[in-house]
Amino acid sequence: MRWAALKAGLGIIRKNNFFYSNSGSWVKLEAWIIDKELELKPDVQIKKCPTNCNLCVKSCPTNSLAEPYMTNRSTCVSCLTTFEGWDMPNEKYKKEIDSWVFGCDICQDVCPFNKDKWTEDEDFPGLEELSEHISLEKIIEMDYEFLKDVMNPKFWYISKDDVWRWKTNALNAMLNNYEPKYNKYIDMALHDENEKVREMASYVKENIQ
Repeated sequence: MRWAALKAGLGIIRKNNFFYSNSGSWVKLEAWIIDKELELKPDVQIKKCPTNCNLCVKSCPTNSLAEPYMTNRSTCVSCLTTFEGWDMPNEKYKKEIDSWVFGCDICQDVCPFNKDKWTEDEDFPGLEELSEHISLEKIIEMDYEFLKDVMNPKFWYISKDDVWRWKTNALNAMLNNYEPKYNKYIDMALHDENEKVREMASYVKENIQ
């Protein structure tokens, strides 16, 4: 839909491969299939990326954004924590993922064209209540019904069949930013019902410095 929006003259694609309108990249795209002919009247009044700007490329922790307009999906932190990264103990970039548990916004956060563009005009439904349940420790404690019925509808990039990934991601964050208080939860994960979680907990246990 990003490229469809570009073709429709609604905005541009910047070097971090995100679609930008006058609101920066913090936009939601929706598309419809219609049965009418439309006349294209492009009127894009958005400055292009400066030739010498590569902040997004330099900030990418895994060098997934290898060069402007070129992203390697298989090494992108956002993908590794949601669509990719099925084997976290053996994931090449598990250290670079750092404390990310879901997604990654670094290349958007550093973009000058996103400065002061984020607005909070509407409340995210149920966010305040949900935030009380989210921390690295609480993710490890979550039962799988809660992950499927409560977490998945809000954070659907991790599918219902793969909600165990919340726990492997949380364990990876615990290892990358280790504190003794995490020991209790790492031990708890060693007995998790999911094999992938148990494997990651065992890896973390063995590699705590």
